[in-house]
Amino acid sequence: MAEPGAPQPAGVDKAKIKQFLAPAGALAAVIVLACLVVFVSGGDGRNMSDGSNGSTDDPDLKEVAPGVRYRDVKVGTGTPCPEGAEVTIHYTGWLTDGKVFDSSKERGQPTTFKLQNLIKGWQEGIPGMKPGGIRKIVISPDKGYGSRGSPPKIPGGSTLIFEVELIASAPSTSTTAGSGAMASGPGQSMPSDQSNGGTDDPGLKDIGDGLKIRDLKEGTGEPVKPGASVLAHYTGWTVDGKVFDSSHKRGKPMQFSLNGVVQGWSRGIPGMKPGGIRKLVIPAALGYGEQGYPPDIPGGATLIFEVEIVQ
Repeated sequence: MAEPGAPQPAGVDKAKIKQFLAPAGALAAVIVLACLVVFVSGGDGRNMSDGSNGSTDDPDLKEVAPGVRYRDVKVGTGTPCPEGAEVTIHYTGWLTDGKVFDSSKERGQPTTFKLQNLIKGWQEGIPGMKPGGIRKIVISPDKGYGSRGSPPKIPGGSTLIFEVELIASAPSTSTTAGSGAMASGPGQSMPSDQSNGGTDDPGLKDIGDGLKIRDLKEGTGEPVKPGASVLAHYTGWTVDGKVFDSSHKRGKPMQFSLNGVVQGWSRGIPGMKPGGIRKLVIPAALGYGEQGYPPDIPGGATLIFEVEIVQ
């Protein structure tokens, strides 16, 4: 799920905590994509994919929300992407010095996210795009990774420049609590091993700023690095036991970049190995903040995730 979530990413199979997470039950239809976008931009005046202004001082940028500006490089066709949708996109992201910090194009495949799992700048900057459209999005630090950044690729206080191509989008649907749901009280269990599923789990380790983790299963192979692209299964709950997102319910894992999801994922997933399963307890400040992500995630919500790294 993700600020994976997917993305929310928020949020997940998409991932996008998230690569940012996605509501269990009847979550959005899964979307398929195909390809696109390469561009170089930055404060030095280099260009977007169509040769147009790629810098932050582009006079044609429009403010869609405080700290988020955009310009449509190419207008797509069809139904506009709604807020909170599950999207399939190609994208490249730069710092203002022109350095690329992430690109789905370089990985050779588009990425599917649920918008609620992603950083705020994407949540606010992508809705309204149509399939086939390409958009330049300039995101201020407070709508991206803030003063902390996302080391090692994104320094603290960074303004980010993205070129995003929307391949497909589908409205997401809320998930109701049910099979696999858990609450924060004693006796509730994690789905994978039936261990303590609450926020009061004594086995949790605080890794900073209230973000807590516990490995339910150790994986094997190379550990996930900060900012990496990962394929993962996940389920996310609020502390009252309601499932708000689950890749398992969609029947497929989600591919997402740790540079595009909420901070709880970008900081809590690195170090996991393929096959590993980790419980994450994410405070609101590293998730969706005081605004939440209505209707699934209330403002100020602490989130509980079970994340499995597929590869």
